[in-house]
Amino acid sequence: MNIFTRNRWLLGFLLVVVSCLLIVGCSSNEKAKTAEAEKPTESLEKDKAAIQAVIEKQFNGPDNRYRQLWDAATEIQTANMNEEQYDAWLKTPEYNALIDYMNSTYASYFTENAYETFRNTDAFLYSYSDREYKLTTSAIEITQSEKERTLYPFTFQVMYENESGETEIVDFEGQAIVPVAGKIGKIQFNNQEKLLQKIEE
Repeated sequence: MNIFTRNRWLLGFLLVVVSCLLIVGCSSNEKAKTAEAEKPTESLEKDKAAIQAVIEKQFNGPDNRYRQLWDAATEIQTANMNEEQYDAWLKTPEYNALIDYMNSTYASYFTENAYETFRNTDAFLYSYSDREYKLTTSAIEITQSEKERTLYPFTFQVMYENESGETEIVDFEGQAIVPVAGKIGKIQFNNQEKLLQKIEE
């Protein structure tokens, strides 16, 4: 085999290999696109159920069990803790009971990273106040975006009732991203300030 014949043979072989790789790649891409298109349909109910559960747990309340655990944990916390004291507080039964309750309430509805963010920012936001009030959710509407199938815009209402029995309806809207069936990757509630102000009036 002379050099030209060998080069032509190598070139032909490389073309066959590249063609096979392109075919396999295209096939994989098509399968991925098909799976992406089918996944939201299969998980639609799980996704909506997770979002609705988080809305209901967050905005019905206040959660009296959370309040009790929060009070117990903060009663043994001092304002001027040094790092060693703070680390010791994180290991107390009171603090761990609080975290366990938070985890059992919300963790199953989120991806791991999303839950950590939610726990440190929004979880039980409407249960911190010691005032007497009642919150009740209604008219929860969750839709799936046609353009981005893992995106779910939603709207709902919260009836706020103060200690005198006076009520007011507060409208909410927001959106959630659910990358895995039934596991929220991100959730955002808009218009939260109005209800928080009502609670503190």
